[in-house]
Amino acid sequence: MYFIIPTGRSIMRFLAAGFALINIQAFAQITPEEISVETMPAPGANWFISKTGNGGYIFDATTGEMQGLLSLSRYTPAVTAYAPRREFYAAESYLSRGVYGDRTDIVAIYDFDNLSPIAEIEIPNHMARLAVRAHMGLMNDGRHLAVLNMNPGHSVSIIDVLDRVFVYEASTPGCAVIMPVADSDFLQVCGDGTLQLIQLDLSGFEENRERSGVFFNVIEDPIFDRATRSADGWYLISHAGNIFEVTTDDDEINISDGWNVQPEGEEGWRPGSRAEFITAHRDLGLIYVIMHEGGVDTHHENGSEIWVLDATTRRRVHRLELESPASSIMVTQEAEPKLIVAGDGTHVFDAITFVHERSIETPGADHFEDL
Repeated sequence: MYFIIPTGRSIMRFLAAGFALINIQAFAQITPEEISVETMPAPGANWFISKTGNGGYIFDATTGEMQGLLSLSRYTPAVTAYAPRREFYAAESYLSRGVYGDRTDIVAIYDFDNLSPIAEIEIPNHMARLAVRAHMGLMNDGRHLAVLNMNPGHSVSIIDVLDRVFVYEASTPGCAVIMPVADSDFLQVCGDGTLQLIQLDLSGFEENRERSGVFFNVIEDPIFDRATRSADGWYLISHAGNIFEVTTDDDEINISDGWNVQPEGEEGWRPGSRAEFITAHRDLGLIYVIMHEGGVDTHHENGSEIWVLDATTRRRVHRLELESPASSIMVTQEAEPKLIVAGDGTHVFDAITFVHERSIETPGADHFEDL
């Protein structure tokens, strides 16, 4: 089969015939490409999300294999999952021209199967866009999501992720981070050395608000805005390495006596990093903290060791020396847990024996989320 195409003037003069013949029989023999759509299997043991500035990479820590990618905005403080509905939730912010223009803040909802967005809910355009895990929290009943705002004052947006609607914005002056407790309550750390408890009703509106007594000195030894769950509440840690467990009983806020992570004679060590430096295995009662040697104002330095602490005995049980400084850690909540460490890449350790199992080539992680 032939197709006749007129040529240009110079070619016409050269060919004299004025036409060129092109054989397109070969094109008819091309086999159409088969398109397949892969879906993600149900998350297995020790799966986790590596939240980066380029999206949320889903990995199996046991094998090191990547399982999927959530296409998050570059301004996403955190992402979390709710297994009963097989959904992911992310607070995201967008600018109409990429790096400038009109701003739109949303909560995006992704499904488990193909990791595609299935809904989005617009929220007030002053979400805190820092990559801090506790700047977003899903209430324990899975109904309402709280997102921290900084405009520049503090407030919290409450979103009903079941009905896909923005509920309201609660003013929280001087108080930040979101630590879900009970079914639909959350705690915050406040700049006057106290904790604040906000309790939501069934619709997501504020039903009650309580304040604790002062338990830390915000000038001499402030509490970090990085926190990690305990079996019954949350662990907070101060710049000097003092750990407090906070829990609630209805509208009562309970704060344990603080204890210091540094054994006597090792006062030169401090907790901290540029990202999430404390994590805990709730069933085992083990707390993992990134530590470094430094002075009072070195809390943003990445750490050379990970200290493992027994929350029951309040003693250090292991020191894990690192080959390169660590910026972020997370322990999975399995019976055979993995310790995920971000440094020059992502490294996976057995969280009990502390044996290094593998390294994963992945973009720099802001923090991790257990699946």
